[in-house]
Amino acid sequence: MAGGGTGGTGVGPVTGFGSVIVNGVKYDDSGIDGTNFFDDHGRTKSQLMTGMMVVIYGTINGTNGRADNIAILRHVDGPMDDNGADLPTSGLKVMGQDIVVDASTVFDNGVTSLADLRALQGANVNHPELEVHGAADNNGVIHATYILKWADNRVTGRGVQVRGTVVGLNTGARTFSVGRKSVDYNALGSIPAGVVSGSFVEVKGSLGVSDNVLLATSVQLEDATGGQPSGSRAEVEGYVNRVLTANASFELIAPNGVQTVTWTTGTTAFTGGSGADIGAGVKVEVEGTRKAGGVLAATKIAIRRASNVLLESTVTSVTASSLTVFGKTVKVNALTQYKDSRDNLKTFGQSNIAVGDTVQISAYLDNTTSPAAIVATRVERIDAIAPDRHILQGPLDSAISPNLTILGITVVTLPPPGTTFLRADESEFATQDAFFAAVGTGGIVKARGNQATPIQIMNANEVQIEPTIDN
Repeated sequence: MAGGGTGGTGVGPVTGFGSVIVNGVKYDDSGIDGTNFFDDHGRTKSQLMTGMMVVIYGTINGTNGRADNIAILRHVDGPMDDNGADLPTSGLKVMGQDIVVDASTVFDNGVTSLADLRALQGANVNHPELEVHGAADNNGVIHATYILKWADNRVTGRGVQVRGTVVGLNTGARTFSVGRKSVDYNALGSIPAGVVSGSFVEVKGSLGVSDNVLLATSVQLEDATGGQPSGSRAEVEGYVNRVLTANASFELIAPNGVQTVTWTTGTTAFTGGSGADIGAGVKVEVEGTRKAGGVLAATKIAIRRASNVLLESTVTSVTASSLTVFGKTVKVNALTQYKDSRDNLKTFGQSNIAVGDTVQISAYLDNTTSPAAIVATRVERIDAIAPDRHILQGPLDSAISPNLTILGITVVTLPPPGTTFLRADESEFATQDAFFAAVGTGGIVKARGNQATPIQIMNANEVQIEPTIDN
């Protein structure tokens, strides 16, 4: 990829179009063509999708910017491992990398969920080729924002790729690991100067036929600063890798590498939390200015929460900053991702949503307000659904048989077969009592059913325990 511009850098998932929107900044992409759009699969900017991770070099001026270069940042691209989908933990394993999905993860090309991937794999009959975008946390777990299925089963000789931290570098044997994937770079002879155990690298190559080792044809040491000069703006989404100095600095791991972030109490603005929330494993979006040595001095830090709330229903009210479903006000902001699967509008946002539209909303509870606000991370307009297929998912307020309360809404259940009671792995509870014995306040439950009158009641034909994603 060409060198970065001197104005600013944006790193994060694409949240919308009409320009390319990343981290709430609308980048004018009119100057982007085949010479300054970079993707190993040969895609063009017209093939960008919401949820894809990108790095944009250009200029940033508040909420507007200009893109000079755009590069797609795949985190891992290759076949699913054996037993690769684990529904009870929302876990996925690809190329030896641990991945987690949540309600905001975008699935593409014939799959819509982790359950679809598990069904496709069967009893390890297939190993679907997947392209996964996201960011790794301090434990190396990739939090997926976008998953594309390239093929239903492993394609012999297909190129693979992985980003991550080097573990166990052996310069004599010319091997190391990324996650659980062993890498052999003997064909290269050497790797870039500066690569040591703990470095963040991108590795490309192919899989060995007999041992599944990644035979590297390229190892690149990633520079999260992009060579930006002092004074440049940057907006980056990622995870706190470790705190360096309490209430002053931390290490941020993003899809393009690791960098140091400094912040100052009383000067750095926080949203979604405070400085007290900064700790290893916390998801953040950082805005700031590049200093000498590549340090990013934060002017604003947004604490990002996991999307454990899922609402699929009809919009009954909409404003510029919110929409109402199930009688609940859902806030949207500059970081909310939008997609239109009903009319397939590429340029789609809050202004395109109307009362009566059916939407699927991924959201989190912002507990910094009282009562806690529901904040949308993703809004997708979908086709109308049957009256008994509305979805309500969130933390349990209470569970007293036969009723559940989710987000203040009463969910009425019946003994089977009136209501089907499911575990996270989609196996059925034999009885209503067995389900209620297994759930507790604060746990995540998804209910499917109709909206009765008043709107704060749902008659459920199916309820399911869902895993809790912390970040």
